[in-house]
Amino acid sequence: MAATQIEEQVSLKLLLNKKTNKVILAEAGKDFVDVLFSFLTMPLGTIARLVQRSDMGPVGVGCLSSLYGSVTNLCECLLTVTCKEMLLWPRNTSEEYCRSLKLNIDDTEPSKHFLCMNFPKCSHDLLSTFKNERCNCGNLLSRSVSVKSDKVYDGFVNDVATFIVTDDLVVIPNGMDTSFSVLQKCGVKSLSSVQEMTVNVTKKKVLDLLKCSLLSKSTLTDLFLVKKPLFNKSSFSPFIVENSSTIQIKVKLIIRKSDGKVLFAEGEEDFVDFLFSFLTFPLGGVVRMLGGYSSIGSVDGLYNSIVGLNENKYLIAKEVKNRLVDPGLAPQFKLSMQMFPINEQASQYYCYYPRRYTESIHYNQFFIANGNRSYDKNIVTSKVLKFVDLKSSGGSLKGYAKGPAMFVATDDLVVERMSPTSGVSLLNRLKTPLNDVEEKVVTIGIKEGLNILKASLTSRSALTNGLSHLLLLPEVMEQKWYC
Repeated sequence: MAATQIEEQVSLKLLLNKKTNKVILAEAGKDFVDVLFSFLTMPLGTIARLVQRSDMGPVGVGCLSSLYGSVTNLCECLLTVTCKEMLLWPRNTSEEYCRSLKLNIDDTEPSKHFLCMNFPKCSHDLLSTFKNERCNCGNLLSRSVSVKSDKVYDGFVNDVATFIVTDDLVVIPNGMDTSFSVLQKCGVKSLSSVQEMTVNVTKKKVLDLLKCSLLSKSTLTDLFLVKKPLFNKSSFSPFIVENSSTIQIKVKLIIRKSDGKVLFAEGEEDFVDFLFSFLTFPLGGVVRMLGGYSSIGSVDGLYNSIVGLNENKYLIAKEVKNRLVDPGLAPQFKLSMQMFPINEQASQYYCYYPRRYTESIHYNQFFIANGNRSYDKNIVTSKVLKFVDLKSSGGSLKGYAKGPAMFVATDDLVVERMSPTSGVSLLNRLKTPLNDVEEKVVTIGIKEGLNILKASLTSRSALTNGLSHLLLLPEVMEQKWYC
């Protein structure tokens, strides 16, 4: 009889306010804090996939689920199979760190790497994380190659470090007066009103934790006591930024005159590329682009506490802090027409093989490493590799959607291919008469783009809220939190 597999879990001590039935703080070690920090490295597409598995019911995170679902429904409109893979299973640039966690919930397959079938005879020295891309020599990049590293990954924070985590996920290094300071800030006057509670956190609970962190400012209370997220229902606050990007997108908005709501927008493939690119952005990168004030649940508290953390004292390496507060896109994921101020994670790979390449081909003795291994006496020859540009019909990858084509996106970012009857069908579905509709053509620049991104993660009215400054509304619409 097979042995029963023991489920991994992390113990957590909570301090509760008996009067308010709320979590005041949690005393946490490395394993739990590593989990929290890992959320910031996850691309939004991964988060959209994971929160659907939460036991807390079908409530979505803003418009994320509908945007992710649109990719699945529009597969035939995407340029390549690679585009589908990029959006539904985006890569995490800190995947090795996350895979080393005691409670890792990211089920994305580890990145694979491929060389030209004619390597090392091929002089282009190209590398791809997607199989069967085309090398500049005409052959396919389909020769699988292993990655070797001397680095040992062990999460993000030091083994011996302990922390206080507040209800809204502010992480504070533990000290003699830290707990008392948090108790005072929470209005606790007598220790008789404080109760201790120990809980065990499993992977299932981490999925719920992720969902609560994105929806609520009382994450720990909602997770351990209420058992469901209590939504942060604040009004949308636009992000103020100058329109500095040279990339601009024109769309036609269909607006309901009676309440100023954007019912849907019509745009070309560049509009779809703009929206779908959200799914490739790591959460920490989104918060960084929004200046640390994203209004996404408890995420800002988590993010800004890392910004203020002494990396030399509490993190396993200095570069880890940058991975958390300014994570980039995975290699090959940046569009050539990217509007947003986010870059690919810098990676320099070298390929190693014996000088007698016929033997290495036969025995598949190639391997690559992220860094120079000239110190290795067993290595004879090395080549510096560069990632191949993903190709579309126009050369480098400008976007994901086939064109020329027209698409419609609803206020909650359900994206569909436009047809002659799309507008009528949507108006009927939204029960809006023709005499209550007006059209407006607007231009989306970086200011509008960042506000749509922010609104898509904090409301169900991404277009109405994100473009409110262009709509001349008497007031910004109240956010809608329910699917």
